[in-house]
Amino acid sequence: MSDRVWVWRYPVLDVNLSLVVGDAGALLVDTLSGPSQARELADGVRAVTSLPVRVVNTHAHFDHCFGNGVIAEVLGVEEFWAGPGVAQRLSGDTTELRERIVASYGHLDAVMAAELPALVPLPPNRLVEGVVELDLGGVVARVWPVGHAHSPGDVVVACEGVVICGDIVEEGAPPQTGDADVRGWVAALGRLLPEMTGPVVPGHGAVVDAAFVAAQMRDLEALA
Repeated sequence: MSDRVWVWRYPVLDVNLSLVVGDAGALLVDTLSGPSQARELADGVRAVTSLPVRVVNTHAHFDHCFGNGVIAEVLGVEEFWAGPGVAQRLSGDTTELRERIVASYGHLDAVMAAELPALVPLPPNRLVEGVVELDLGGVVARVWPVGHAHSPGDVVVACEGVVICGDIVEEGAPPQTGDADVRGWVAALGRLLPEMTGPVVPGHGAVVDAAFVAAQMRDLEALA
C-alpha cells in the first residue's frame, strides 16, 4: 500500500484491517470478530512492528470491533478511538446481538461461533467527535466522524494519501444498508470524495479508488 500503511484482507467475511506505522507508534484500524481472529491479527501486527499500538474502530459492527479485548491484552493497547455511537452500543447488553450474529454468520467460522456467546465486547475509551490527529512519529493519522452513514458512529482515517473507510465503502458485495441512513451515507461519500486522491481501503474487499466510490455513491443515491 505504502511504506507506512499496510492492509490485511482477512478471509472470514473478507474484512480489511489496516496498520499505519510511524517512527514512534502504530495505529491499527479495526480488530475483527473475536478472540481467535484477534490473536491472529496481533501476531500479524507484531510481525510488522514492535512499536506501541493505538486502535480505531471504524464502526460498531462485530467484524470490526469484537476483537478489541484480545488486542488490548496481547498488544497492550490502551487507546481505542471510535465515534460515540460505537461506545454506546458496545457498552450495553450485547447478548441478543451476539445471538443474532451467531445465527447469521456462525456457519462461516466455527471457532468464531463458539466464542461469541461468552464474549463481552470492549467498548472504545476515546471518542471521535471532531477531527482527531494521532501523531505516530513522522506520520499523522487524521480520524474524523462522517455521521450516520453505513451505521451510527462511522469514522474514517486518512494518512499518507490513503483513506481508510470502514464499511461506508464496500467492494465485492452490495453495500449493507440494514443499519444505515442511506441519505446520510450519500452525503458522507460526497464530502469524502475530494479526500480520495490515492488508494481507498474499503471495509471489505479489494482496495479501490475515487472512481469506484463515486459509482457506489450513485448507486446509493438511486436507492435513497
